[in-house]
Amino acid sequence: MVMLGCEARVDAVPEGALALVGDQVIEAERLEATHAQLDAFGQARFRGPHGRRALIDALIGQTLLILEAQDAGLAGDPRVEWAVFEELAELQRAAMLERRLPRAEVAADTEALRARYQRERERFAEPERRRVRAVKVDSFDVGEQAIARIAAGDQTLAELGDVVRTPLMKRDDREFPAYHRLVFDPSLHEGDLIPRPVLSGPVVLVGEIDEIQPAQIRPFEDPDVQEQLVAAEWAERILPIEAELLAELRERFASE
Repeated sequence: MVMLGCEARVDAVPEGALALVGDQVIEAERLEATHAQLDAFGQARFRGPHGRRALIDALIGQTLLILEAQDAGLAGDPRVEWAVFEELAELQRAAMLERRLPRAEVAADTEALRARYQRERERFAEPERRRVRAVKVDSFDVGEQAIARIAAGDQTLAELGDVVRTPLMKRDDREFPAYHRLVFDPSLHEGDLIPRPVLSGPVVLVGEIDEIQPAQIRPFEDPDVQEQLVAAEWAERILPIEAELLAELRERFASE
């Protein structure tokens, strides 16, 4: 179910409440009641600041689902109640899997993470980025004339008009085919004049290469790299563990 009609807000949360979703207030009592429905390990998993935050996020998702169902006239539909149970079941499942394979255990396996990093280095590649100093001109003809004067040393870019600096850009020839082909010309270096006017939307610019950040591989120690490595390693290791858990649950509930 697509949840577009409501949103969670934190700027107008009543005093003592945890979140406000549409006109529904999520209070501490509801959080505690949901926490109590989990088994012992689930309760331990969602204890403390991070666990509490995850549980609040789940309650926000449940409330959004219910409100959207009400807006669609499905408030009494048993599928909505089932979806809410599924949210709780997913929390329980996450806690059970975390118990069998703690993420902290994966994060501590530096040897395995380094091996994955070496196998997937391209995944952490950062493309070259460039920034341009530019001045807006009235037309391509005016721009070409200005470029000729600057190249001859008769004028500077600053003398041409108000200089602006673009954000750092990565090359995107599909969206900016002519612009980026000129800006990312490998023969151009920092401080070089771009030999032709460039078009940015409807604006014609005369510019120079202001800054070049070379392409690089983000280091192993980068926190975002670490997070991605741990997530990928955990997801791979958890597959047989999850299959084992599902088999146990099927056997358990079949016997009951």
